[in-house]
Amino acid sequence: MMQVTDIEFKSAEHVIEEIENMNVKGGSPFGRAAAWAYKLVSDQEKFTNVKDLKLRYDRISSEMLRLKPTMATIYNSKKLVYNLLDSIPEDTDVSEIQRQVSELCASIINYSLKAVDSLGEYGSNIIQNGDTIMMHSYSSALMSIFIQAASAGKKFSVICTESRPLRESRLAAKILQSYNVPVTYITDASVWEFMPVADYIMMGADTISCNGSVANKMGTALISKLAQSCKKKVYIASEIYKIDLRTQEGQPVVLERRTKDEVIQDGDFDSLDGIDIINQFFDLTPAPEIEGIICEFGVVPPSMVTSYWGKLEEIVAGN
Repeated sequence: MMQVTDIEFKSAEHVIEEIENMNVKGGSPFGRAAAWAYKLVSDQEKFTNVKDLKLRYDRISSEMLRLKPTMATIYNSKKLVYNLLDSIPEDTDVSEIQRQVSELCASIINYSLKAVDSLGEYGSNIIQNGDTIMMHSYSSALMSIFIQAASAGKKFSVICTESRPLRESRLAAKILQSYNVPVTYITDASVWEFMPVADYIMMGADTISCNGSVANKMGTALISKLAQSCKKKVYIASEIYKIDLRTQEGQPVVLERRTKDEVIQDGDFDSLDGIDIINQFFDLTPAPEIEGIICEFGVVPPSMVTSYWGKLEEIVAGN
């Protein structure tokens, strides 16, 4: 089976650069990238006092969250690191603090990789011979499911949307092709035409609200709504690390918008006077439209995902 891997980050600044250039793809990789940033600061950089170390963590936190505000995994990596910082006595040597943060981040990264592998096994159990599955956008969690199903010898096919404007699904189609999984690659606007052919829908998630609603690439909510009309089940593949705990305090999920340059090209319009170009990149799918969240603890109801956060923290902390 293909093992999920991360970019070989060289420094914290390299992490931020790869995030900004959209080379990090998927909610899980964003959380691990954030952990890599804190770890690389801890491993590579020298500080004479704790205050300067914490200011450095603050700067990279702000930059990553500015670039990808929808990614709860970035916030969660920050939350776990800062919880650790708060628990360490103030008179602790700065190098010891760096060591502990580095160790925690390594645990976060390893947990995430194992979680994606585990949920892949649970998701592959859903897939049966002869199934046709519709998917949207790229998700490392989804790829884990499909790869494990294909590696087990199951024969199935996938209807794969483009996922405009960046067409991230091309990567998914290439991976499926390498495992000899038949792919029907369609435009986003063709979903209604092809959905009756699908047995069910599987999509990923970038953030999960505490009420079980899911933020994912634009079009996910539309596909979920159409699935209700076609009486098709919708499964969301996501590790628990994508829960946005801020939503439990009433804060809404921030749905990122990106530059209009990804939507239009020079010459598309003579003038943009009176025309507002909006590149809405994420939408929110309500929990009632989701059959189950495929996570590292099994296939669970959306309303139950938050109950697993405490177990995640215990595992990451080594308890």
